[in-house]
Amino acid sequence: METPYLIQRASFESRDRKGIDGILCLDYMGSAEFELDALPASLKRIRAAVEQYIYFTWTYQFAPEKPITVFCRSQDQNEVKNILIQLTRGEIRLKERCDLKDYINPGIFPYQKSDFWWDIENDFMFWKQNEDFEIELKKVIK
Repeated sequence: METPYLIQRASFESRDRKGIDGILCLDYMGSAEFELDALPASLKRIRAAVEQYIYFTWTYQFAPEKPITVFCRSQDQNEVKNILIQLTRGEIRLKERCDLKDYINPGIFPYQKSDFWWDIENDFMFWKQNEDFEIELKKVIK
């Protein structure tokens, strides 16, 4: 697994659309790398290997009241946990802003509106724990 560079932000939103667009409102990221077929290509790779994927709950040691659900390949679980710690600490430089850090530790001027994040190169997703969303995602991913 490579160090993340392209992490798509999104918010939970039930919309009158099909597929993943029916449960998420994807943020406009402002970079060409997120355009065209990057998201559909990642989703296609995930679906092709979905039997290798697991769901698990991750919590940052200093914010146990803010659990994150992760959807990744089982063999990547430990590496994804390390990546989430690095993202929470601001130790990974990304193409565009990931506001997971601000969710975990809002600071003085919190800037955080995302509920969901998707590494579109390493093909894993993570979000604020939400059972209803998870049920809908499982229907879309299958």
